[in-house]
Amino acid sequence: MELTDIIEGNTRLLVPVGEKLSKKNPVFFNPGMELSRDISVAAARISGVNRFCDLLAGSGARGVRISNEVNCDVVVNDINKRAYDLINRNIELNNLNAKATNLEANILLSNERFDFTDIDPFGSPTRFLESAIRATNNGGILGITATDTAALCGTYPKACRRKYDAVPLRTDYYNELGLRILIGFTARLAARYDISTIPIFSHCTRHYFRTYLRVSLSGKKSKDSLKNINFLQHCFNCLNRRIASIDEIREKCECGGRFRNSGLLWTGNFADSEFCRLLEGELSAGKFNKKKEAIKLTGMIANEQAISNPYYNIHKLFRKIKRPARPMEDIIDRLNSEGFKAERTHFSGTGLRTDASVSEIYNILEN
Repeated sequence: MELTDIIEGNTRLLVPVGEKLSKKNPVFFNPGMELSRDISVAAARISGVNRFCDLLAGSGARGVRISNEVNCDVVVNDINKRAYDLINRNIELNNLNAKATNLEANILLSNERFDFTDIDPFGSPTRFLESAIRATNNGGILGITATDTAALCGTYPKACRRKYDAVPLRTDYYNELGLRILIGFTARLAARYDISTIPIFSHCTRHYFRTYLRVSLSGKKSKDSLKNINFLQHCFNCLNRRIASIDEIREKCECGGRFRNSGLLWTGNFADSEFCRLLEGELSAGKFNKKKEAIKLTGMIANEQAISNPYYNIHKLFRKIKRPARPMEDIIDRLNSEGFKAERTHFSGTGLRTDASVSEIYNILEN
């Protein structure tokens, strides 16, 4: 295995020379996840983490960076022996006290507890979620990555039902539904143990979903969190969408079209605006290669939280009324002038998040 020497943040890393990303790689390292690792470092710093676990570490990039740049107790784990050896080399390279382990992930989690448990698998995280929830301390953070976006976003609905116990839907905002399915599934798992998992920061970036959840060992908070587990009803005829509990599900939309349903999924905020602002400040002050991109992302996500409705694709809206598309800022200004909230979304460059109903949006676009 050929290695190369790189620098991320303030940390030197030995990583495999670029190959096509695959489970068959001798040791897994994804350079495209540097943004995610930058945000993890900043999140750990502002959260005052004492003990961090990089559960499925590959080359150890995330865990080694946390150890070096946050200066907390870190366990960096991978079941792959070659990965374990490379993790140790990266720990030595940076003269760190981090601990490398070579264990099956669920076995490690059954014997340890952490303030920040991070799961970044190749594919679905579902095999590790239950153990990770129970291994995270009260008030701690559970960081989860999912790269099986085809299942979560509706391309493979049977896989989504099997892995996440939810029905996806291939709407124009399919990626938001996928992220919400992931958050909702985790919240339902946690509730079995009277634990709540509330999202403090979540995003969809390129090929993956990422969420940071605040863990609370509280039966009351767990029950309250389940109020955010609902269904999403979507009308493909007029693009209307509505959030509904199981008792509120309707068969038909106001336009006469038939509703299609997605869920169960998380229908509350997918981030905490205050945490986003703290994250933005830490990213601005620190040394991060993806600083500009990360700051833009956190700022946009903070603004989105004022509106709970899933976003609209403005090109699809204009196609419905057979009008040429107008600039996004013009539409936002018009909605604001009519008393509605409106924001761009990080999910899509053509995405508009607003509290206006679809009929109110059409009325504004047509005039």
